[in-house]
Amino acid sequence: MIKLTDKPANGSGLLAIFCDLDPKDQKEFHPWLLNEMFPARLKIGFNSCASFEKISGEGQKFLTLYEVDNITSLYDRPYQMLRENRSPLDTKFHKSFINPSRYILTLIPPLIEKDHSGFLDYVKITRENITGADIQKYHSNFITNINNLDLLPLRRYITVEGEHDNFTIIEVEEINKIIGHDIDNKISSSNNKIDALYKREIQQL
Repeated sequence: MIKLTDKPANGSGLLAIFCDLDPKDQKEFHPWLLNEMFPARLKIGFNSCASFEKISGEGQKFLTLYEVDNITSLYDRPYQMLRENRSPLDTKFHKSFINPSRYILTLIPPLIEKDHSGFLDYVKITRENITGADIQKYHSNFITNINNLDLLPLRRYITVEGEHDNFTIIEVEEINKIIGHDIDNKISSSNNKIDALYKREIQQL
């Protein structure tokens, strides 16, 4: 069941990491996440961890998403200790990231939410900067047009850390439902926009 709500199923905080990888590092990337990165983060209270590969659009090929109750989890000591005490493989991979972009994001309600945890099979990510009066227009357009949208799970975030101010995620289980889908937010001042469609490869909850 899809519903409009102010309460996210998996928390209001999101960590998003985009990167490219040399072909020689790609084979070990998902096993490293599954065996080391994801379990360590779930152990300290992260709610879900997933990694995706781009199938169309702009930007980096690989995307990893982590959902947390709120962004406090991304600044408190348990998570900071993981970052300060990296394993040799963790250190190796972080040094091998090409064109990395890291975002800490907080949710802007309301959202169109699914009724279970984790990410669906496909996600459309829009990263952009919106300025001036168009910031209000961006949010009011969403609220005004919400009842006219196809009810796909959709979340809007504001960036706490990262190179784009505005971040939108649309999720689907069937790729044909997301082709051409839009939230009707054509904003004239939007710049540095990156749109991409990603397929989920791995996930742990």
